[in-house]
Amino acid sequence: MDVRDDITKREGERRGIGAELAFYYALVACYFFAFGMQFVLFPSLAAFILHASPEGVGWAQSALSAPMFCLLLFGGLVAERARAGPFIAQTYVLMAAATMALYLVVTAGLLTYPLLIAYAIFVGACAALAMPVRDAALNGVVARAFASGRRTNLATTAATTTAVQIAAQIAGIVIARSAGANPSAYLAIQAIALLLGAAVALMLRAPKPVGHEHTVSGAFRDMRDGLSYSFRNAIMSPMLISAAYVGVFIVGSFQVLFPLIVRDEYGGDAATQAGRLATLLACFWGASFVSAATLSALKPLRRPGRALIITHMISAAALLTFFWHKPFLVFAAIVVAWGLAAGVTISMSRTIVQGAASHRYLGRVLAVYSMGFMGGAPIGSAITGYAVAHMGTQAAALIPSIGLALASIILATTTPLWRFTPTAEHADA
Repeated sequence: MDVRDDITKREGERRGIGAELAFYYALVACYFFAFGMQFVLFPSLAAFILHASPEGVGWAQSALSAPMFCLLLFGGLVAERARAGPFIAQTYVLMAAATMALYLVVTAGLLTYPLLIAYAIFVGACAALAMPVRDAALNGVVARAFASGRRTNLATTAATTTAVQIAAQIAGIVIARSAGANPSAYLAIQAIALLLGAAVALMLRAPKPVGHEHTVSGAFRDMRDGLSYSFRNAIMSPMLISAAYVGVFIVGSFQVLFPLIVRDEYGGDAATQAGRLATLLACFWGASFVSAATLSALKPLRRPGRALIITHMISAAALLTFFWHKPFLVFAAIVVAWGLAAGVTISMSRTIVQGAASHRYLGRVLAVYSMGFMGGAPIGSAITGYAVAHMGTQAAALIPSIGLALASIILATTTPLWRFTPTAEHADA
């Protein structure tokens, strides 16, 4: 009887650990569904409802991503000190509360540009603290699943996570596409998705991390050591450079150029503009999902760094085409090609960073990487908004296109990333 009870208990534990991976995917899906809605709703509020200037749209997008640069490293410290599930749940509840507050403001017709900026800063700060915790939790989930006998590995799980992320974003974008000139009800849906994510986060089984000092001096020492490790590591260092220039040249232009091109080049009322913006975003993320899902079904690429740099060059070529006016359907087709490349980029970035970092520094490394990525975004958004105001949307696209191409070439020729092949020793370098 005791033996059978023990076997039953172990089998239950294995099923629980196996279910944790599904809960992790669900957590990612809930957040990025809300994030996908925000992709449409936030710029629509700035550009189509408040009719902000190009610089105003750029600064609004900067306010959403700037807190990432300021707080992500602290999020990395939290990832190594707090239980992932409860902490993620708390931050998602705060974001849901802020989104509901924005819903009430918009419904009452009281939305102003300063209120939108305040919302962006608060939500960006919460996301900055939660992101490294959520990303670092994946390694523990994979390790526990593997220990329970499930055949899985980090590269495949990272690709699957990327596919889930993109699919959820697409769903959020498609839902938000119907918002038009009346987005308030859709803000409520966004808040509900975040609350569901908070509930799912509580299902994560990760124990509280140990081995880190909980003093202020210890935290700053860990922060210094994490930065030192990140910039000293032969693979992480070029990945940080990659994250920074992607933030400046891709994320910044993506956030600002899309809504401004839709408004200034194609016109229409607020509902038409919001629909076109959502169509472009759905094309981009739909194509990204296809390439990410394909990668998750294949063997891990032998040279992920090479694939990363090649897809950056494809992105630069796509941005170059923004210089010429074209029918909207042609524009959408180019965005699809760009999205296919972006799915590979996102998967390879996650695979390289999470596979090459030492477990001891994982939370801080992920935070530093995301800090470079998101730190570049507000710079790119501000530069792009200024360039559009003074050069027009078409000419402004030349700046991120040329910058991205040059940065990719320099990264390929001056760092080992082009020749990088994942091996066990990189994780402890």
